[in-house]
Amino acid sequence: MTALNIDIPAPEWLSMVLDDLFGLLPTYGAIIAVTLTLSFFIASRLNSLLEKRALTLTKNGAAGIFGAAGIFGAAGAVGFLIMLAAMQPILDVTLIAGARSHLGIAAQCIAGFISGLVYSRLR
Repeated sequence: MTALNIDIPAPEWLSMVLDDLFGLLPTYGAIIAVTLTLSFFIASRLNSLLEKRALTLTKNGAAGIFGAAGIFGAAGAVGFLIMLAAMQPILDVTLIAGARSHLGIAAQCIAGFISGLVYSRLR
C-alpha cells in the first residue's frame, strides 16, 4: 500500500497486521505444524541412519552439532518449499501473499531453516 502512496495510520496498520496474524494462525499455523512435524521426523530418521553409518560430521567419534543442525535446518527449508509448492494445486490458491514472489518463497524457506536449527538445538 505504501508503494501506491497510500498513507495508513499506525493504529490501523497494526490492527491489519494482527488481523492477518490471528486470521492465518488456525489454517496456516496448522499446515506449518504438520509440515515441520513430518520434516523433522524424516530428518530425525535420516540423522539416526547417518550416525549409525558414521557419515555425519564427526570429531573424536562424537556426532558434531553442526551435522544434526544442518540436517534439521535443511529439512525445515525443504519442508516449507514443498508445502508452498503443494498449496497451489491442492487449495487452488496461493494462501500467503508474501510467497507469491521468489524473494517471498526464499524468506519462507529461511524461516523453515531457522526453525530446524532451533528444533535441533532444543531436542
